[in-house]
Amino acid sequence: MGLQTIAKGQILHKAGNDSVNTIEVLVKGKFKVYDQYSQVVLTVGGLLGITEIPGKEYSFTYEALEDSAVYSYPFNSDEDVEVVIRSNPKIASILSSQASDSVYQYFNAYDKLYDDALAEYEKIKSDYADYPVLCIKAGETPISFEKIDLLIPPERTDKVSDWEFNMVKSLKEQEVNLKKFFYPLNIDICIGVVMLALERCRLIVDASRYLIAYRKQLKRNTTDFATTMKMINGKLETMAASEGEGGSSDIVIVNALNTIISYSNVAPEIAAKFEERIHKFKSDDNRYDSADEARSLRRKLASSFYDVYKGAFLHSLEDNDIPLELKMFFMFGFVDEELAGDKNTRILCNMARAYVPDPEGNVLLLYEWLKKVYNLEVEPSRNEFDQDWPTYLREQKATGNLNQAQIDAMTDDPLSRLDFEIHNLFGLGNRMTFGRISAFVPVFDSQNVLRPLDMAYITASKINEFYNNIRSIDYGVFCRQALYSNPEVGITQLFYAEDVTPYMILMPNIGSRASLWQEIEGKKRSTKARMLVSIFNTENTEECMIKLFGEFRWEMCKTEQGVHWNDVTDPSLTSMYCDYLQFFKKNSSLSPEVKEKLKLDLKKFSNNYKNVFIADYLAYIKYESAGSPRLNKVSREILFTFCPFSKNIRDAIAENPQYRDLINHLASHNANLSKPLINLKNKLIRDGIQVPSVLEGQIEYLESR
Repeated sequence: MGLQTIAKGQILHKAGNDSVNTIEVLVKGKFKVYDQYSQVVLTVGGLLGITEIPGKEYSFTYEALEDSAVYSYPFNSDEDVEVVIRSNPKIASILSSQASDSVYQYFNAYDKLYDDALAEYEKIKSDYADYPVLCIKAGETPISFEKIDLLIPPERTDKVSDWEFNMVKSLKEQEVNLKKFFYPLNIDICIGVVMLALERCRLIVDASRYLIAYRKQLKRNTTDFATTMKMINGKLETMAASEGEGGSSDIVIVNALNTIISYSNVAPEIAAKFEERIHKFKSDDNRYDSADEARSLRRKLASSFYDVYKGAFLHSLEDNDIPLELKMFFMFGFVDEELAGDKNTRILCNMARAYVPDPEGNVLLLYEWLKKVYNLEVEPSRNEFDQDWPTYLREQKATGNLNQAQIDAMTDDPLSRLDFEIHNLFGLGNRMTFGRISAFVPVFDSQNVLRPLDMAYITASKINEFYNNIRSIDYGVFCRQALYSNPEVGITQLFYAEDVTPYMILMPNIGSRASLWQEIEGKKRSTKARMLVSIFNTENTEECMIKLFGEFRWEMCKTEQGVHWNDVTDPSLTSMYCDYLQFFKKNSSLSPEVKEKLKLDLKKFSNNYKNVFIADYLAYIKYESAGSPRLNKVSREILFTFCPFSKNIRDAIAENPQYRDLINHLASHNANLSKPLINLKNKLIRDGIQVPSVLEGQIEYLESR
């Protein structure tokens, strides 16, 4: 105990080695107090050890930054700190000021530690989001890193409030005045300031330990991913250097057309026609001309393309090692390396090699979808006349084209079902998603590459992210009403919202549109919708998806309402919107300017109410949810009533006068719906009966929406 001189660079106490039994007042020089991730600097008047616990090992290392001197005092309990201050009344103000400065520095160190931890987390998540695309470029197959999927961001401590951070900052700003006019008033003020500083420092150090542990665990959980990313980035650098030196990729595709035709096992005359049409199409610089000859060639090329696709598809079912050219053909419509171009061919090769099916089974290649139809896992899709497979067969019998024996043979015949699906969903859906129907060709052509392929490429992870994003705004977008009954526990009839994620089928083309093919399968409302999008989307994919989900909202409502879909006496999304658009001129809630805009909108969309709704739905999801008004009062009210924002969005816009009453009304409505369900749940618990998951889910749904 007593005065002790410390040379520059000398360590007074070392973290993890020494035990805490003294506290030092720095009377000369400067000290650095640090651990692995943070540090503070104390000057004359600073208390060395203010964050430490008597009897424990030191958490920080104390190193002299210059020749220094300290005066040591016993430190067996926090009361000893008070003794130190009372023993030094002449420098009590300096001790208080330095204690406040210590808190300020520890708070700043915590902020930096949190920001660094958050930056590490965001960098890893960003790299993981880019990982599939980088795998495609490098020709590697992406693998799943479960630990990355389960990562959560660091959390700021709730032990120290924001007002405390602000107060400490203000104390630092007023340091001179406090030292001159406030601290000298009474030594008990100084003691109080130092003791509060001791308490705050320890709290913030504890919070910092959580962040330190978080960063260490983050590093352990991401080691494998970091190693993989390093390998991929190294490979990409090597590839870039090779290209810069005029080198070429190790992927070589030669005579892909011959490989595909040979693999398809189609009749010689079909093979000859397809090859002839591809060569003629490829050699024509004006192949997308609107002249009759060019249009005729494109139609004939499409016809023979589907014949070859079918033959190759059937062959692939018996092949466990499908050639790379065929994978590219099935995925992208690739048929010829010259038509695609060398650069695009390399990219397509890497994409085909790196492709991984959606583990959730919601996003499918067209090839994968055809396999499900062929294997009787799903029913064939509707045709252009909105007929499903059984309805089509009955219609064929009614017109005399088929007899009952033929229908019985065809109903579960894989080949008949495949033909129906290729002719309808594949053939028509391919044209629809391509966007330019009159210029459509089903083969991959470099002239249609209007956007870098890696940016346009639609993957399962992207679609699932769009699903999650739309649910985070329009919580019930994929929900439909279902009925649950369990008389054994006293539930005779419970209507609940069943969330059914749609199928998204990736069509093998470069296109600009997404399309809702059908909202349900047959008459079953609990079945998945079928949506189509080009595997390479050349437009704003986010807006494309929002409009697609808006179309689903409209069509699903029509299906649920049946003949009453536009009957305003039975309020629904479609009936209220039709009424609003049909009679907007008489609506006193709309200003003349709004009415004029509606008139122009109806003209723009050829008086198609659904398309007007889809445009409004896009504005509602993209802008209104972010607090940026785009809709008029009437359309906003209809949309919010039938497509309410999720609770997080509602909380964020709760003070917006345009939504306040709507939100309050929805909250009251949901409370009325959930009250009997909560009472039922409590009754089951009291009776010792297990609460059905459907009941739990519906209560959660009403509380979340």
